[in-house]
Amino acid sequence: MDMRKVSKVLVNAWWLANNPDHWKKPEEFRPERFLEEEAGVEVNGNDYRFLPFGVGWRSCPGIVLAMPMLGITIGRLVQNFKLLPPPGHSKIGTAEKAGQFSLHISNHSTILMKPISRSSF
Repeated sequence: MDMRKVSKVLVNAWWLANNPDHWKKPEEFRPERFLEEEAGVEVNGNDYRFLPFGVGWRSCPGIVLAMPMLGITIGRLVQNFKLLPPPGHSKIGTAEKAGQFSLHISNHSTILMKPISRSSF
């Protein structure tokens, strides 16, 4: 039997996303890295740091739309709402835990979103 036909190749996507050779301070939650350090990255499916979206001809066709829309959506939420911790908590928990391919929030909780009054503008 030809072992190449039955072999599986497993890629450690977690290491690609946390490799200090490719990312500055990968262990820190710093979303601004994509505005500063990674501003020139083209999301065309050929940058292996974005492996969870797939690479090459098998890459996610929606990534071209998803990446800019994610920034716009988060920006609009932060611009129009005050994000508050759930009742009984003094802050919003952002602790992380390692998953199979990426980091996850350790304890999911409700975040209260209070509309910002525009009358003060």
